[in-house]
Amino acid sequence: MEKDRPVVSRRNLLFVCLCVMLIVISSYWLINKQFKATSQELTQTYMNQYTDGSETILNRAKFVTKRDGVVDIAVLGSSVTRGKGATAAQPVWGKRLEQQLNTLEGIKATVWNQGFNGYSTTDLLVNGKVGETIGLHPDIVIFEMSLINNNRYPQNDLEQTKQELSDIMDRFQKQLPQTFVLLTTANPTIYNDVYLDNGLLTYHQYNEEITQFVREQQWPFIDIYTLMSQNIDENGSQLTEFLADAVHPNGNGYQLWYKLLAERLNTPVSELK
Repeated sequence: MEKDRPVVSRRNLLFVCLCVMLIVISSYWLINKQFKATSQELTQTYMNQYTDGSETILNRAKFVTKRDGVVDIAVLGSSVTRGKGATAAQPVWGKRLEQQLNTLEGIKATVWNQGFNGYSTTDLLVNGKVGETIGLHPDIVIFEMSLINNNRYPQNDLEQTKQELSDIMDRFQKQLPQTFVLLTTANPTIYNDVYLDNGLLTYHQYNEEITQFVREQQWPFIDIYTLMSQNIDENGSQLTEFLADAVHPNGNGYQLWYKLLAERLNTPVSELK
């Protein structure tokens, strides 16, 4: 009989361990369920405050930081979102956004760079980059619409671009219903008034057409192309002072881009158009 006691003891120990594991798992499930319920309630209460379109990007960043500890931002687009032409001392606009937001009281931000060299809206969809961005579950998306590449030869059909933008926004709205999505054009280039091979529109005309379309959809929008062009003209500068090559901004170009974006971080969403 003495030999059986260790077996019984091991069985009892196993039973106790299983009970403890069940209690821990149940407790975790209940706490997680309560946390999610509280989070959803806080989010709904927050959203209800801004039904008049008065919410700003900074409002959202501060709220999510308070709720989750950090606000996740994805910047999606082409090489001018990736940062071609930028330097460590003068980084791309998305990196500047992260740096500056983290200097503000009540905000802790992470910016995920989803810029892809040479990508058009077609490429973003076909190569799964929209889905990849959605998979990051960002709280804020800033979508640079890749018009620099849609305008390259062969120039994407304008109606195709409009449809692809609609498809991308539809995916964001359905799969990220609580995410703040902001659209933006990109910088001016030396091709502003040039018809590329077999192109039906100049880069300037392409931007104008898409800008009008985006505004008709009433999507939150910042027209960086026009704002940069106006700022450069008003200050008596030359576009080439802000470009690393024919297309991509240099450090000064990205600095100007971010300055114009930053001026609108506290603008109500109803006025971002």
